[in-house]
Amino acid sequence: MDTEVALMLRLRERDEDALTQLYGLLSGHVHALALRMLDSREEAEEVVQDTFVRIFERAHQYRPELGSPRAYVYTVARHEALSRLRSRGARPLRTQGDDTELVVPVETPDLTERIVAHAALARVSDRDRELLHATFFEGYTHSEVAHFTGLPVGTVKTRIRRALLSMRRRLEGTS
Repeated sequence: MDTEVALMLRLRERDEDALTQLYGLLSGHVHALALRMLDSREEAEEVVQDTFVRIFERAHQYRPELGSPRAYVYTVARHEALSRLRSRGARPLRTQGDDTELVVPVETPDLTERIVAHAALARVSDRDRELLHATFFEGYTHSEVAHFTGLPVGTVKTRIRRALLSMRRRLEGTS
């Protein structure tokens, strides 16, 4: 059996030594990928750390028949880096000529809206909430979510759409 596959299978059992070994094998490659994407050594180091934390937390989602551990790790790292790139655009921007004043983005929801949205999300089934989270908060594509969950792509799309419609009804008060 391939060393990387064996390590991923050991991670399912929460084997921290397997994580250390996998980190030793792949962290340099993950760092290079993140550095290329982010052009920031500090952020690249954070992506490496966050990637391996996620790998450890989600080892149960890895399926050797669907792809190599290396591809799985690179996919997680890529999404971590993309998430950081997206968050750069969401950060408050400094106004021209004034280094002390920050402009808060207009689309920032107020506390009441966030609470209502969170309540609507909480009423979605756990499985569908995981799909929504992976797609909208972690940046995975429908195909990648299907790959990690073992569900057909059409099923992933249908369940996400159904969950969003359910949330919409709740938010509009027609549940």
